[in-house]
Amino acid sequence: MGNKKQLFEILLDPSSNDAEKDDAVIELGDNYDDEETIDFLIEVSNLYSNNDMIAASCGESIGLVYVRTQKIDYEKICKLKGTALSEALSLIKKHRIDWYESYLCLNSQKKTN
Repeated sequence: MGNKKQLFEILLDPSSNDAEKDDAVIELGDNYDDEETIDFLIEVSNLYSNNDMIAASCGESIGLVYVRTQKIDYEKICKLKGTALSEALSLIKKHRIDWYESYLCLNSQKKTN
């Protein structure tokens, strides 16, 4: 396992290939539960929104952290887009339907305001 700083560097390094970046995202999600990691994965998912593999892994990793820690931040989930959001919500729906329903309710309220 690489340390968090090394994994962050892989994701920011333009010379890292997609497989290395994807592995780094998965490793971050499997091993780090802190807000810094979640914020970084959100940033990466939006930076690589045109790369479905990396964006999906970011969303899945974020969903795994929330399920594992039994804490969710709806504001942060709302920062996800596209494939990253779909993957996070899919995992959340599978493990915590109550969270998923709360997200849907909050999201529909935002659209009506």
